Amino acid sequence: MRRYETIFILRPDLGESIQKEAIKRFENIVRASAGEMIETDEWGFRELAYHIKGERRGFYVRLDYGGNGATMNEIERNLKLSDSVLRYLSVLLDNNIEPATVRAELETHRRRSAEARAAAEAARAAAEAAHEAPEAALDVSQPSLAEDASPESEFEPEGSSEATDNATQNGEDDEQA
Repeated sequence: MRRYETIFILRPDLGESIQKEAIKRFENIVRASAGEMIETDEWGFRELAYHIKGERRGFYVRLDYGGNGATMNEIERNLKLSDSVLRYLSVLLDNNIEPATVRAELETHRRRSAEARAAAEAARAAAEAAHEAPEAALDVSQPSLAEDASPESEFEPEGSSEATDNATQNGEDDEQA
């Protein structure tokens, strides 16, 4: 069985119920022509790059299905005849697939993506919390200038005051001599 992907654009002025009916109709065409639906994605309304049949926006839908060439041809024939479809494009993704295996791979990919999104969100929240925490800690732990009674004592090495005193005394002794 071959794997195909068909993306089509529906007119934006259709109601939601008509959009759903059109999508179901194309899914049923796949099933009726010995094909198997793998996945249907509704991408929603998007701006078109240029006007198509007087429309500037469209509702995008992606069908992922398995079947033979006749299945894809039947889908395209019905898309061409439908007045609610602005454009469509079908692509052969793989020559030999097992639809159940592809569905399992897609589900695994979705789960991993969801886990990655959750981990990224947790990391972002932790980073924001860490960013806010040091600011609060700095405000509380910063000593004020009034508390610094002797700034010299912090920077002066031990014993250096004695050496200065000795040098001063020696200098005075030299003057006396």
